[in-house]
Amino acid sequence: MRAHHQAGAVWHASPLKLPSRSYSSPVTIGVELSSTEDLEKLQPTKEDDSSLSPNLISCSTSGRNPRSTNTVRQAAGTYFRRWKGANQKHPPRSPVYKAALAWLGCFLSILLVGAIFGAITRHFSVPLMLASFGPTAALLYGSPSLPTAQPWNAMGGTVMSGVVGLFFRVVLGDKAWLARPLSVATSVAVLALTATPFPPGAATALLMVTIAPQNTFPVYDCQGDSCYNNATAWCIFSEMETTYLHRLTGGCRVLLANVIGQVGMLVVAQLINNFDPVEGYPQRWL
Repeated sequence: MRAHHQAGAVWHASPLKLPSRSYSSPVTIGVELSSTEDLEKLQPTKEDDSSLSPNLISCSTSGRNPRSTNTVRQAAGTYFRRWKGANQKHPPRSPVYKAALAWLGCFLSILLVGAIFGAITRHFSVPLMLASFGPTAALLYGSPSLPTAQPWNAMGGTVMSGVVGLFFRVVLGDKAWLARPLSVATSVAVLALTATPFPPGAATALLMVTIAPQNTFPVYDCQGDSCYNNATAWCIFSEMETTYLHRLTGGCRVLLANVIGQVGMLVVAQLINNFDPVEGYPQRWL
């Protein structure tokens, strides 16, 4: 290395080799320094050695990458720590008047749907008493201020979930063991992607691939253990439908029953929930 003295300063010319003890190989750099102080700054010290990342040293010596291992451990630790919960406080109980309105809304809505069911089934095989109306009533009257309880979510979620269930009913009707999980999973994804979350919609999708009207079977006698309710004349096993046409017509009746029931429950929600002195219903229509 050559050095030139000028006006009390030392000018060092490149190249300059750094010590190789903290690197896998010597590093040669070209740099022009203005004084001897700059050269001293490049010299490693004990403090600098202690600040070197042990990951870098181990990478050059062992050939492994502990940084990726640490990342996996941190991700796993974060995942299992979430099982403990976020330590949020339990929400306060609802006022008595809200509980009374929820009770009244649920009672009247199911009573109304049952009355419509009784009138329609005298002429058509479209029973309305479906299990999805239970969680719908709990949502519309128990938590009417939630975004998922608004009319657009109730109707849009029911129709979209029903269409998803109808698709899998027609395509995979003879493989109900596969159609059921696919219909529920797909309906939840579709409602999330369309910003129309509605939890009872998953029940609607499941019903679409589970039950079927009796008169869609020209040969099968829907009597005995296969029928959960002889008064409704609906069979539990939709895979008994042997043709695409039977699956389509039976599924459309299930979807129609859901839509009619949702309309009746929304009418009751509009009437009952607006007796709340604090909040009105709906919060939004769309």
